[in-house]
Amino acid sequence: MDKIFYTLVVAGIGGFAGIKLKIPAGAFVGAMIAVAIFNIYTETGSIPSSFKIIAQIVVGGMIGLNFTMETIHGLKSLILPAFILVVGLTVFSVALGFIISKISGIDLITSLFSCSPGGLTDMALISEAYGAQTPKVVLLHLMRLITVITVLPVVIKLFAQYVKS
Repeated sequence: MDKIFYTLVVAGIGGFAGIKLKIPAGAFVGAMIAVAIFNIYTETGSIPSSFKIIAQIVVGGMIGLNFTMETIHGLKSLILPAFILVVGLTVFSVALGFIISKISGIDLITSLFSCSPGGLTDMALISEAYGAQTPKVVLLHLMRLITVITVLPVVIKLFAQYVKS
């Protein structure tokens, strides 16, 4: 029981630090890094598997809160863009996952989850349920997230200016 308590305290401190440092997905990333360091040095980190189920329920609930009646009414205008987006991202993600697996030697399941366009937290939870190497999935998604947050806004702004010209 002490192991669980200490792990949760370290996670809380790391999560708070991640938020204060304004790290992308700060609570998640900060908690993950703090617990990883704690566990590497002490080998005493512990969280029961039942907590993972609770985390999945909470994340599922949070995602569900994004849907409103307005969202449902707006679906008609999104059918074609959604179809193109889903097909394009799926094909691209699967192809990229396959290529990364072949080039890097990372197993296919881990590569596919690493390339899927979902959020960091969601992909970490889902990838673990499917037997992927979750630390690799998380690190690759973290690299993607940092790049998307820091580089993509500049690229979008430049692209939008170029198209307007």
